[in-house]
Amino acid sequence: MKKILLLCLVVAMVLNVQAQNRRIDFEQTKEWKKVLRKAKKAKKLIFVDCYTSWCGPCKTLDKKVFTQDTVADYFNETFINVKYDMEKDADGVILKSQFEIKAFPTLVFVDPETQQVVHRMVGAGSPDWLIAGAKKANDPQSSLVGMMKRYENGEKGSAFLADYLSVLGAAYMQKEREEVAMEYLNALPSDQLATKENWALIRDNISDPLSTPLKYVMNNPNKFYVLASEKLVNQKTESSIKMATRELSMWRPHAKSSFDEQRNLDMIQYLLSLDSDLAPIALANLYTAAYIRSGDFAGLLHKMKEVLSYNLFRKELEYNYFEENIEALSLCDDKVLVEQGIEWIDRMCGTASNYFKKASLMDVKAHLQLKIGDTVGAEKSKETEKKYEEEGRKRGGGAVRMMKMR
Repeated sequence: MKKILLLCLVVAMVLNVQAQNRRIDFEQTKEWKKVLRKAKKAKKLIFVDCYTSWCGPCKTLDKKVFTQDTVADYFNETFINVKYDMEKDADGVILKSQFEIKAFPTLVFVDPETQQVVHRMVGAGSPDWLIAGAKKANDPQSSLVGMMKRYENGEKGSAFLADYLSVLGAAYMQKEREEVAMEYLNALPSDQLATKENWALIRDNISDPLSTPLKYVMNNPNKFYVLASEKLVNQKTESSIKMATRELSMWRPHAKSSFDEQRNLDMIQYLLSLDSDLAPIALANLYTAAYIRSGDFAGLLHKMKEVLSYNLFRKELEYNYFEENIEALSLCDDKVLVEQGIEWIDRMCGTASNYFKKASLMDVKAHLQLKIGDTVGAEKSKETEKKYEEEGRKRGGGAVRMMKMR
C-alpha cells in the first residue's frame, strides 16, 4: 500500500512539474531547410521568433509569454515553431535579410511552400496579444498578406480599415499605415472629417502637417476640441509641425537622401499662413538651415544671432536651437569661424541653468575643437561635460540626458 501511495505521489509530482513548465516547443534544429520540410509535411505555418542576445523585450517574451500554458498549447498545436538569433545563427543572418527584419523582437509566420511571410508582429505584448495575432496569421482573410490583398481588391469599409490599420501597426509598417489612412480620409468630403472615428484615424496614423486631414484640423481646431481635449488636439498638430520641420532643418550634405527642396518651400509657405506661436520658431529653423545647406557659415552665425535676438523661445529652448545649428560648424573649413563658434558656446554655457544642457554644449565644443585639431582642449571639454552631467543627475533626481548620434 505504501509503495502504491509513493508511486502515486511521484506521478503527481511529475505531472505537476510538466503542467507548470509548458512552453512553446521550438525546434532543436537551426537548419531552415529541415524546418521547411517538417512544416510542409505537417501542412502548418512556421512561427519564427526573430531575436538577438541583447534584446530585452525578446527575453521578456521568452520567459513570460512563451511559457504561458494557453500560448504553448495554441502554438504547439497550430505551428511549427523555431527561433533564431538573427545576428549569430548562420541561417538567422540569412533570414534576417530575407524576411526584412528591422527591429527586435519581430515575430513572423511563414508559408513553408512559398517561404512568404504571411503575417508579422513587432514588439512584445501579453499572451492574449500574441494569441490574437497568431489567430490572424492562421486565417487567410485576416493575416497581413490576406488583408493587403483585400485592400488591393477594393475593400475599403470602415470596419475592415480599422482591422487593417491595426494589423499594419502591429507589423510596424508605419508608412503603409499612413498611406492607407490618408487614402481613406482624402476621399471624404472635408465636412465629414470632424468625427470621433476620423479624429482617431488622424491622431493615430497621420503625421504630415502638409496633408489635407491635418491641415483641416489646424484650420478648424474648434471642431476637434469637442471630440478630444484642446490639449490633445494641439499636441497632435504641434508635434507634426515640429517633426516635419526637424526633418528638413537637420538635413546635412552627407545624408543618404537628397534634400527635398519643394517640400521645404511648401512647408515655409504653409507656416507663413498659420496663426500659431509655433510658426515663427519653425520658420527660424528652416531659414537657418538654408545657410548650412549652402555652406555659408558666416551667414549661419549671423542668422543665429538674429534669431536669438527675437526672444522666440521659451523654457530654455533657445539652447536646443543654438546647439543643433552651431554643431554644423563641424562642416566648416574656416578655422576662424569655428573658433568663433567655440567662443560662443562658452558664452551660452555660462547663461544656461540646466546642467544637462551645459553638458551637451561641452560635447559640441569638444567636437568642434577636434575639427580644428585642438585635442588637448577637446579632452578638457569632455571632462567638463562629465562634471556637468554628474551635477545634472544630482540636481535632477536621476534624469537621463539624451545622447546625440553623429
